[in-house]
Amino acid sequence: MLFEYWGRGLLVAAVISAIAGLLVGFGYVLYLVAGICLVVSLAFLFIGRCIPKESA
Repeated sequence: MLFEYWGRGLLVAAVISAIAGLLVGFGYVLYLVAGICLVVSLAFLFIGRCIPKESA
């Protein structure tokens, strides 16, 4: 469950960084940050789906 929260948060960070990169004229660093956040968030979401959830 924790991996899914981190994955969603990093996905939101990637979208915000990509939009900021579009608004800034020289946004290559923001595109790089968005790409890294996207890859890490997809990895976290995949890990979160693979780990079986504990039933309470």
